[in-house]
Amino acid sequence: MIFKDSLFAFDVDGTLLNSHGELTRRTIAAIGTASDQGATIALATGRSWSELDRVMEAIPEIEYAICTNGLEAYDRAGQCLYTEEIPEDLVRNLVETIRTSVSGVSIGAGIGSELYAEPKVIDGLVPGIEIAPNRVVDDIMDALTLNVRDLLLYHPNYVDTLDELFSIISAAINDRRVDVVYSGLPMIEIVPAGSGKGTCLAWLSDHLQIKKEAVVAFGDGMNDLQMLSWAGTGLAMGQSSQKVKSVADRVIGPVDQEGIAEWIEAELRK
Repeated sequence: MIFKDSLFAFDVDGTLLNSHGELTRRTIAAIGTASDQGATIALATGRSWSELDRVMEAIPEIEYAICTNGLEAYDRAGQCLYTEEIPEDLVRNLVETIRTSVSGVSIGAGIGSELYAEPKVIDGLVPGIEIAPNRVVDDIMDALTLNVRDLLLYHPNYVDTLDELFSIISAAINDRRVDVVYSGLPMIEIVPAGSGKGTCLAWLSDHLQIKKEAVVAFGDGMNDLQMLSWAGTGLAMGQSSQKVKSVADRVIGPVDQEGIAEWIEAELRK
């Protein structure tokens, strides 16, 4: 059976949570059943740990959370098991380079377990992700510390043309210590080189002594590509782009049709 001694890793927005930001009872029940059948349940999300309270509470079977697109991993108790960061001197140089390259860009930064951001970055967040008022800053430079995980870049003119913004930022930044990636939001993200959901999922699999072949990953976004490619079984949600579908082993139902629950229920009937 696919569930026994396996690791199930779920993206959150667009995978667990539907287009209205809702987690359905059917999905909760299906994941609970997968756990009962022997699967270890984990999240693999672009969200920070502090933004997962509602999901963790709704699904008590979740044992681990890969956060911030693979830059951190936590156990259910909130203990940080794994982390990657960008050197402070490099972060400041990156911010200066970005501002020189793209006029009008707004910048956020994952610092510690929190997200700090300039005001306009809020426009690019999905429902359920909020920034506390004391973490909204006029200039992200004022918030930067030693513990910067990633930078988020938002520009209202590029919301529907992220490829263009990605190309501009990639050309401007020439440092092997970082990668420029899609964030899963209408933003570009700068992360430590080699990091990602797949890298962190591989670490968690090894940490739990679960073979790659027994890892099942669910996702829908560009930030899920690495994870879906690495996992023994990569499952793309039905509403995913063609690029995401192309790296998955299988395409399941769309999130708004409870694709996860549908797939788990079908596996249980085998």
